[in-house]
Amino acid sequence: MLSPELKQQIRSSFDGAKTQLNNFSNRSSQNKMIAEISKTLMGEYPNSNPIICVEAPTGTGKTMAYLVSCLPIAKALKKKLIIASANVALQEQILNKDIVEATKYASVDFEFALAKGRSRYVCIRNLINLTEENSNSTELFEDALLWDEKPTKNDLDILSEMVESYSSKSWSGEIDDLESPPENSLWQKIACNRFTCNSKNCEFYNDCSFFKARKRASNSDVIIANHDLVLADIINGNNVLPDVEDCIFIFDEAHHLSQKALSHFSIGGSTEFMKTSIRQSQGSIEQIIKITKSKAADSYIEKVDESIKDLIELISELDFKDDTFLFSIKGIPNEITNLTKKLFVIFNSAYNDFCQFKEQWEEFVKANKIDQPTTDNINNIVGQNNQNLSSILSLLSTFNQIQDPEKPPLSNWINQSRLANKKYNYQLNSAKIDVSTSLKNMIWSKAAGVVLTSATLTALGSFDRLNQQIGLNALDNQYLRLPSPFDHKSVEFIVGKIKSSPTNTYEHSQEVAQELIKRIDSQSASLVLFASNNQMQEVADLLEKSVDCELLIQGEYSKKNILERHIQNRKNGKGSIIFGLDSFAEGVDLKGDNLNHVFISKLRFSVPTSPIEMTTQSYLESMNRNAFMEISLPDASLRLIQACGRLIRTETDSGTITIFDNRLITKFYGKLLLKALPEFKIVVE
Repeated sequence: MLSPELKQQIRSSFDGAKTQLNNFSNRSSQNKMIAEISKTLMGEYPNSNPIICVEAPTGTGKTMAYLVSCLPIAKALKKKLIIASANVALQEQILNKDIVEATKYASVDFEFALAKGRSRYVCIRNLINLTEENSNSTELFEDALLWDEKPTKNDLDILSEMVESYSSKSWSGEIDDLESPPENSLWQKIACNRFTCNSKNCEFYNDCSFFKARKRASNSDVIIANHDLVLADIINGNNVLPDVEDCIFIFDEAHHLSQKALSHFSIGGSTEFMKTSIRQSQGSIEQIIKITKSKAADSYIEKVDESIKDLIELISELDFKDDTFLFSIKGIPNEITNLTKKLFVIFNSAYNDFCQFKEQWEEFVKANKIDQPTTDNINNIVGQNNQNLSSILSLLSTFNQIQDPEKPPLSNWINQSRLANKKYNYQLNSAKIDVSTSLKNMIWSKAAGVVLTSATLTALGSFDRLNQQIGLNALDNQYLRLPSPFDHKSVEFIVGKIKSSPTNTYEHSQEVAQELIKRIDSQSASLVLFASNNQMQEVADLLEKSVDCELLIQGEYSKKNILERHIQNRKNGKGSIIFGLDSFAEGVDLKGDNLNHVFISKLRFSVPTSPIEMTTQSYLESMNRNAFMEISLPDASLRLIQACGRLIRTETDSGTITIFDNRLITKFYGKLLLKALPEFKIVVE
């Protein structure tokens, strides 16, 4: 329960924000958000989890609201506060602005730190070993067991510069702090990796950038992260963040969480990767045998090659579409699973033998004095092999899983790609189509508290879609939809009179171009949003010569550059038009006269194109459920509201929204979509 002392701390933080923050606006919706978060986290709702979902429209001040309430509560409960955003832009805003401001107005003292994944930090041991002269001449390095090939002189120059910068403390060891980061292939050779890390046994442990960062995080009250890091860390056993039970989580931009989670519950590996991994494993065992003078080991290379050859013969007969073959929800045919099971048995035996030699090597190192570069090289090779073989076993195990008729099926598919020798490489993939149970087991059932928030969290005016995606039960948690502080009634939402259906792409594009020519004011600021790149390019070609101002098209410039040029045009009193896709329908903040009119070419219905989406649709249809009503329509509603949200960013903003999609009038679901919009003045031409 909220104690009088805790209530006073929250009230004091809010009062401090009033005096400390510039342009502070006292909004009733923000007060409501603070109160409901506080009551939920402190258990004031009987028989309810400490979980609250808050839809807080732009202008609510949601970041300040959750900081004011959660900071004192986390301190009182002795829990870490984890703030996770969906993208880097918001993460940087929270780190560099919002949390810094909170240190001024918060009634409790707190330390904060940024958390990044291990691979964002350099492994200083690997970096030094790779740049030392003897690294180039050792027999281990020549065998290229861990490294694909010897680095070039230019690579070594780059790495030497990094060693110097790290030694002089002018570089923190984070890839994000490098002015010119190395190519990913080179960075991966020197990046921290949990499989190759010696942790406290490493001679550089006390000077390791990753462990320094982890120590800062463990000593902090607030950790700023992102969805991907939180999910990856929990799945891998909390290498960076504290245990879930010891944390209060804030998931900002929570409407992205389910898609982020789906990507973390998928696994893949190619036939070439399997062949390479078994050879690297055999090579590392031979190095250990050579040094320890052990008895020769069995080789599994020939067995793997033969099994993969048989598997490829079967796979090559499948009917690939756009280099992808998706298996039915009924499962993978027996003739294929028989071969993948055979591969699993071979790799399992190889892995067991590998682990024996790994243990033998570890014991040998303890009992014998071996030069450090040799030890480090072998440890790296062994760690990498361990990672590779483990991932192959996980893939083959998942790929061979028998479908449980009581649970959603896995999505299993194969991608094919051409190798330099014109042969095919086949990537086996397996993924969950429903992560709701996993999220419930990993986070919702364990966390000390959870706040999920976003400007658009509901679909068709309901939290049902969110609950379905992430595994929340509506009766067990708290939900809050806050009204917008902006005057949407002054905005005209025009359903343009248009003959062609958006499903007739050519006719629709022609008509949209003609309508834009008539409606765009070349002296003002316009944003035109498209559902496909093809239509955007077609309309741009038809429109370009007919507008008397700059047309900025996504793809021709970076998003950042487009927004900078657009704002500069407006500063110079010129008209400006942006043509953009999904990424411009969300997270774009053009205030005041920087945006006067938003045009939407058509509703963005999700067409199942990815294997996971197609499997999901097949699964719903197999149960006589309507995938359009359950998925496509709610998602289209959320996307439409997000697109409309680009226009009004402050209390003084105004303008017009025009959409060229007659399905809002001709289809039964049009009324549902219009009803879910903010209180615009709807105009049907």
